[in-house]
Amino acid sequence: MTKTITYLAGSAIAALVCAAAGSASAADIDCPLSQARRTIVDTLPGGWWTTPQVNSLSETKIVTIGGQKALMCVYGGSGSIQRNAPPGMLCTTRPTGFRCTPMVFLPPVPPPSPPVTFSTGGVVVPQTYELNLDNGNVGGGSGADLWFQAVTSTERYLTPINGAMIAVGDRSNRGRNGCRVASFSSGRVPLSAVPVGSYICMKTNQGRTSQFRMNAITGLSVKTLEMGYTTWAN
Repeated sequence: MTKTITYLAGSAIAALVCAAAGSASAADIDCPLSQARRTIVDTLPGGWWTTPQVNSLSETKIVTIGGQKALMCVYGGSGSIQRNAPPGMLCTTRPTGFRCTPMVFLPPVPPPSPPVTFSTGGVVVPQTYELNLDNGNVGGGSGADLWFQAVTSTERYLTPINGAMIAVGDRSNRGRNGCRVASFSSGRVPLSAVPVGSYICMKTNQGRTSQFRMNAITGLSVKTLEMGYTTWAN
């Protein structure tokens, strides 16, 4: 004998409550039944009867059926009912139904602009001289960014000046993007902390991102720095 299962409405009726007018508003979707009754409706032989099974709403969940999201109301042993989720909306469960809100599609984040070189080249900086990383000039003046400071014949520093800042970091080749997010300081750096082969980030006093490589340190009591640098326009 074939069993036919039917669901009869309980005290609650389907309700779709929109939080605001218009298709773009959030919506509360309630399960249409507070209780569900499962019974056999086939004709039974004499002396046989069935006892309907009645269960209250026990669970709400979101499932995937045929590749589509569906809202499912579960009534314990009485079974479950479901409907498709509204298109273009993201739904979450509530104790008595679902809350669906419009999906927000953000525009893609544009890729960062490629580095544009403002100034680049090789420089030789004698002890006590200053370097302008915006144009590569060695000497002095208000536009200088880095001073090769000598306190004694053995105590030497790379000292940012005129508002420029320095970031030693791990001394790797970080390029423009890495130097942009480096931790800069206005404090001087011992020359011993910048051995040959080090890459050092700078923020010039004009606000540009720069990086130099220590190519050589020459001289005995009076040192000279040989450096290659690149300063970016953006």
